[in-house]
Amino acid sequence: MNSESAIPLVNLPRSRLGEGPIWDYTRGVLYWVDINGGYVHMFRPMDGFTRSIKIDQMPSCIALNNDGNVIVTVKDRVIVLNPDNGSVVRTLVTIDEGPDNRFNDCRCDPLGRLVAGTMYMPMPRKPQASLYIIDHDLKVRRLLSGVMVSNGLTWSGDGSTMYYIDSPTRRIAIYNYDVKGGELMGLRDVIDLSSMQGNPDGMTIDSEGYLWVALWGGGRVIRVNPVNKTIAGSVAVNARYTSSCTFGGGDLSTLFISTAMGETPLEYEGYLFRVDLKVSGVRQYTCNY
Repeated sequence: MNSESAIPLVNLPRSRLGEGPIWDYTRGVLYWVDINGGYVHMFRPMDGFTRSIKIDQMPSCIALNNDGNVIVTVKDRVIVLNPDNGSVVRTLVTIDEGPDNRFNDCRCDPLGRLVAGTMYMPMPRKPQASLYIIDHDLKVRRLLSGVMVSNGLTWSGDGSTMYYIDSPTRRIAIYNYDVKGGELMGLRDVIDLSSMQGNPDGMTIDSEGYLWVALWGGGRVIRVNPVNKTIAGSVAVNARYTSSCTFGGGDLSTLFISTAMGETPLEYEGYLFRVDLKVSGVRQYTCNY
């Protein structure tokens, strides 16, 4: 198993709860959020440009829209944000699951629809959250119910398989996915990660079809072979609460990793990390709203 170590980017904003990094390949910009701090952050590696946009109500995830704006999930809403001036262009949908729930992770599917999940915030966790898809006409459909903490989402190269993490289950669920209809066609298999230290959180996929999964509380990102369910590699992160990851850079071979602070933060917790790899990622799908 190959093992790498990530480098903290201490020149970038530090987050209380860093999450949801995503690379905009058209702009050469990395976006991520600080959920508890209430910020959308931007970083352009080419020239070091950074910007932080203050967002109320816990911004939890970012997706790219095809008009150059970005989609941001906040507590009970999905908004479109202009990253150049920080203005909210419009609200796409509002979903009311009560005060104990909020949006968490999200991704655009292969046809440009947003798939976004919620989470139950109090401890102990209860299966009272959901996974939704938002059609292009802004109709909201529930794909899954009985979710505790909706997290990592990604699709296979042909879009026929959706990988999904409900973190407290400590597994990756593998669903058959109907791309045209935007429907789950049944649970095909699961990848059990309960033997790993930490809970699976955010996730992305590389050009070889392997899954990269951040382990919350485990201080690492692991590379998972979804066919034989083995751990093919790992990246050590000098921060306990690794929350998510994405491939970026010009050739998509840099893995950016978000982290969060603990109650008594260690030196590098809350910073973004990066590691250059021999494998590249794939471009994230953009939404079409």
